[in-house]
Amino acid sequence: MKKIKIALFVPWLKSKGGVERALLMILSDKKYDTDIYTFFYDKDATFDEFKKYNITVLRNSAPNGFIMRGISLFGAILRAKIPNLRDYDIFMISTAGIAELITFRNRHRTTVALCHTPLRAAHTMYDYYRSQGLKNSALMPIFSKVYTILERAAWKNIGYALVFSNEVKNRLIDYNLISKDRIFNLGPHVNYDRVKRSKTTKKIIFYPSRFVRYKRQELAIEAFKKSTLPKKGFKLILGGFVEDRQYFEELKEMADKNISVEENLSEKRLNDLYSSCYATLFMAINEDTGLTPLESLSYGKPVISVNEGGPKEFIKDGVNGFLIEAHPELIAKALDKLADKKTYRRLRQGALKSKRYDEKGFLSNLDSAIGKIIRNA
Repeated sequence: MKKIKIALFVPWLKSKGGVERALLMILSDKKYDTDIYTFFYDKDATFDEFKKYNITVLRNSAPNGFIMRGISLFGAILRAKIPNLRDYDIFMISTAGIAELITFRNRHRTTVALCHTPLRAAHTMYDYYRSQGLKNSALMPIFSKVYTILERAAWKNIGYALVFSNEVKNRLIDYNLISKDRIFNLGPHVNYDRVKRSKTTKKIIFYPSRFVRYKRQELAIEAFKKSTLPKKGFKLILGGFVEDRQYFEELKEMADKNISVEENLSEKRLNDLYSSCYATLFMAINEDTGLTPLESLSYGKPVISVNEGGPKEFIKDGVNGFLIEAHPELIAKALDKLADKKTYRRLRQGALKSKRYDEKGFLSNLDSAIGKIIRNA
């Protein structure tokens, strides 16, 4: 059977996170012949697996800072032209906002948005970004107004959307970007083959996530210090890819002898911590899907998460973890509850029995969605 040819546009490949894992999952599907087009590719900063695929760098630039990244991406997208786009069966755009603007100059009969979320800075996290300094305070209202006009115009060029959670599906519908009958929820996925559960559980509370302010690792530190866990011999470990170096250094300053802040964890170190930790934390603002807490459940570890966004779809309060409002005192109380052995055993069993979101199911959903899209083209 002839493979379906896909041109996949990804603004940047420069980190290790849930977006990159999702892209690798799609690339691994042998039914598709996929070429990647991007503005920036840092081979050393992202997953090695990307080296196996055909990647074309259209413009080698990825400035630091939200405002500068946004301005740079605007300019690059308005000038970008994907070569030989007509040779592909599908033009797929990996977007967390802004990337869909590439459709102004790159039209295709079958354009699909692989949507991680509509741009949070213009919608769910507008207030957060506006609060980040005087420059953002002055520019965000103008940026948001202009962007939302362009956003709606760009989405008129998109025929279908693939999402990973009902949270993102509902955002697309609420913002009137695309009709619900053209949205396919692939669901999240976890690579269960790499999950190696340890028989030994250590007194470690683990928060795995990229170091960027909206992940709110400072909440984890504040809550842990307020809890009784340090007196009971527990340690807090925060680990992940450093996206915001200044924030990372601030967190290190907040740490004490019971708290470790580790950058750029190896896959082995990440798996070892998941496997041996007592439980995990997740504090991100209104997360789109939330791969980190889902991975934690795959290791049979309870999760204390803020009661926001995608994680609410698979964390059941009091069953496999706790859903808590984003206040250090409330998070500290949840941590103290975990120290109770009876409560912990119940949550641990709930985590072990949590629904599986494996690669087979994800790829089956992907193939079903792509099949329907191709038939309707």
